Amino acid sequence: MEALEQNNFPNQKQVDLLRLLNYALFKKQYPQDLCGILDRKIQLLQQPTETSEKDHQDVASIKVRSVIILELLNKLQLGTAYNDLSKICKLIAFLIGNSYNNIYNQLQKGIYFCQFHTKQIDEANKILSDLNTSISIDKNKQY
Repeated sequence: MEALEQNNFPNQKQVDLLRLLNYALFKKQYPQDLCGILDRKIQLLQQPTETSEKDHQDVASIKVRSVIILELLNKLQLGTAYNDLSKICKLIAFLIGNSYNNIYNQLQKGIYFCQFHTKQIDEANKILSDLNTSISIDKNKQY
């Protein structure tokens, strides 16, 4: 379960994977409990259909969203130079709906971007530019 959070799986994807795991483990543990197996199978089949790939592409990663919030806080003079990292992480977790512990661990280690984030950073910088702000995200900088 920790691997799901550490690898930035969206909450709904985590739920889907855990339901599948629940079904597989129950079926293995209780092969004679046909009603329990059927209940879990029905839960799997009743899951909402996956949204399109386009919808997933429009959602920035936790790292990108966290850095944008960090930069906004810095611009307001409310960043890590002025506030405790744990309080900032609580705000970020609240705003983006991800695990406080995951965000805190990432920010404590420092956020590095890879090629995967390039498109998201470019999009974020375009949006920030369209808002006439001097804030931008540098994909080569450690945050």
